[in-house]
Amino acid sequence: MKTNEDKKKVLLIALAKWAEAELFCIVTFIFYAAVLGVMGKAAHLLFAIICLLLTVCIIADFALKQGYSAVKGVNAGTLSPCRNFGAVMGLAAALPTYVCFVLLILSSNGVIGNLYPAFKLINSMLAPAVNVFASTAKASDLSAAQLVGIGVLPLVIPLVSWFAFRLGYDDTDLAKRFVYKSEK
Repeated sequence: MKTNEDKKKVLLIALAKWAEAELFCIVTFIFYAAVLGVMGKAAHLLFAIICLLLTVCIIADFALKQGYSAVKGVNAGTLSPCRNFGAVMGLAAALPTYVCFVLLILSSNGVIGNLYPAFKLINSMLAPAVNVFASTAKASDLSAAQLVGIGVLPLVIPLVSWFAFRLGYDDTDLAKRFVYKSEK
């Protein structure tokens, strides 16, 4: 990030990273659907972990790099301090998920038709995790607790983005910290 104007571009790219994570998870979701009959409930848990890890890796990589870039801009005087910008990036990346979640709430209350299958397809990164505790076919069958759980799951994106951006912004060298750890 060179200037404050670049922050807008970064937010759009964060949204594109959501789409990238979705594409990877859709491919994973195809394998999930193929082995669901054989693995049963274990498939829900295994693929929930895989999809969440894919999402975390994509979002964290982007946020970490943006944090490194932001601190360079701050040090050069071309960017105002933005230590918590990673949370904003994460919220931008989670925006489509929360728009779909609002539609899911409307669907579960009968305001619009059943969007639960579409919600799972559009949010393939969350579908296996959602199936762990809410494996139904109709939005009207979802309880309030299940809706809360579905609403909390996407918070992983802003949290990971905030944490990774902050690591980059603080110029944390992860290789030195974890790979080349010195003996004390």
